[in-house]
Amino acid sequence: MIINILKGRKDHPSANAVYASAIQIDPKISLGTVYRNLKQLSENGQIETVKTDEKIVHYDGDTSLHSHFVCKKCGRILDVFFPFVPDNRLTEKGFVVSDEKCVYYGICPDCNKNTLK
Repeated sequence: MIINILKGRKDHPSANAVYASAIQIDPKISLGTVYRNLKQLSENGQIETVKTDEKIVHYDGDTSLHSHFVCKKCGRILDVFFPFVPDNRLTEKGFVVSDEKCVYYGICPDCNKNTLK
C-alpha cells in the first residue's frame, strides 16, 4: 500500500503525508508502521529519499535515474532529469561509478519568476 501511494504521487511527501494518505485506505495503520515500511523500502532501493535543509526526509516512488531540486523559498521538491555522466575525475582515480544521487538547492523557476515581478 505504501509503495503504491508513493508511485501515485509526484510531490515527494514526508512520512506524515504518506501516513495521512495511508490512513484513508487503512484506518488501523500506525505511524510507526509507515515509518518502518518507508525505511525498509528505501533500504531495498524500492523508493528514493530526499532530505531538505530542515532535515525532513521526503520520499519518491520514482527510482529512475534522476536528481532533485529543493526550492528554499516554497519548499517544493522537483524532479530533474539529466543524462548521467560519470565524473572523469573519479574514474581517473580508479573509482567505478554506477549511479549517483544529487540534490540541488536554490530557488525554483516559479519563485524566481515571482521575485522578478
